[in-house]
Amino acid sequence: MLLKKKLKSWLKSLKVLINITSLIKGAFVYQRTGITPEKAYLSMISLYCLTNGYSNAFLSWLLKLQRHPYIFPHANGVLGNLDSVEISRVIQEIRKDGYYVFDRLLSVGVCDKLISLAFTQECNLRGALDTDIKMAIYDRTNPIAVTYWLQEEDLIANPDIQALMADLSILAIAQAYLETQPILDIVTMWWSTALSKTACTDSAQLYHFDMDRIKWLKFFIYLTDVTSDNGPHCYIAGSHQIGGKPKELLKLGYARIPDEDIVKFYTKEKFIEVTAPKGTIIAGDTLCFHKGKPLKHGDRLVLELEFTNSLFGGSYQKVELQNINNSNLSELIKDYSRSFQKFILNYKDK
Repeated sequence: MLLKKKLKSWLKSLKVLINITSLIKGAFVYQRTGITPEKAYLSMISLYCLTNGYSNAFLSWLLKLQRHPYIFPHANGVLGNLDSVEISRVIQEIRKDGYYVFDRLLSVGVCDKLISLAFTQECNLRGALDTDIKMAIYDRTNPIAVTYWLQEEDLIANPDIQALMADLSILAIAQAYLETQPILDIVTMWWSTALSKTACTDSAQLYHFDMDRIKWLKFFIYLTDVTSDNGPHCYIAGSHQIGGKPKELLKLGYARIPDEDIVKFYTKEKFIEVTAPKGTIIAGDTLCFHKGKPLKHGDRLVLELEFTNSLFGGSYQKVELQNINNSNLSELIKDYSRSFQKFILNYKDK
């Protein structure tokens, strides 16, 4: 029995060593090319599962030493006019629970304009009835897929979304959580429909944790009212912390987990459903176990902005920013260029 235990410990140490070696090699490639080798990315995920989060925490600490945070002129924006005390309070809540729901709402006018945009643009389909159909414009009266994902190029060309990309209250929260200069990594928006009453894996409707980057913070904005029946964002409070995931679940790796399997490991009060009115803004570290609840009826539209401390990790495509319709964004790109390094800056100011 003792020999078996020692053997398991030795094998785990060997796995850690192999993955560390792969990760270091991949980091050198990333420094030269800006591209993460897939093997290094998979090693990052494996190390996270093997160390229950310590590896990502260590990598984030290294990145914090490399880049000092920006000094923003203020932190006034859609989240309010935030001072250092308020920012610290929000960050403490995110570190404790993984999520924070802001009191301030995005204006109804902006929500309505983004809803109109989402009714007119072609979307990538997930969970489509006909798998041969890859793209379509969302028709609320006749949904043909579980989720409809707008294209990032269309989103970043929108002036209201550009205003959010340049919002210093959002940037200040992201920077405080990441403890280094924030990089805007993802701008996405999607419709969720009630087409399927069972959880759709492709539409992230089973519990899982994200691991595309080393550390990140997402801002979810509900553009429609969200009740318990039309797809609230669900998460397990505190499961993003080091040691916050049971070894039994980490052994499954980077996997989708049915409700009946995950409820065995967390108390009822840890399971949170975020039901909230249109315009609600949520900051979330989706290293937490989380999911979108399958809809019983209606639909839901969500806008998401993700900020990260490094683009090392999963593959991504640079997106061209052709026109800037927001003067604040134009100035921010000049002053804080690292935050917008994912974008190909081939634009004219308007």
